[in-house]
Amino acid sequence: MKDQEFIDIVLGEDESLAALLQTIVTHKREEIGTHAVYVQEVISTYDNGFTVILEISRSTY
Repeated sequence: MKDQEFIDIVLGEDESLAALLQTIVTHKREEIGTHAVYVQEVISTYDNGFTVILEISRSTY
């Protein structure tokens, strides 16, 4: 089963979008205990603001 999670972020002056996305994915992977967390899409919403859509695969065994 695949879930989606929507996260709104705002970049600071000296922040890197790539670094922030990596931090978000790493934190979410640690939180739920799986590596199956991916950035599905990044949508620009306003100046330095973005909505990040994460795809989370939850396998049942």
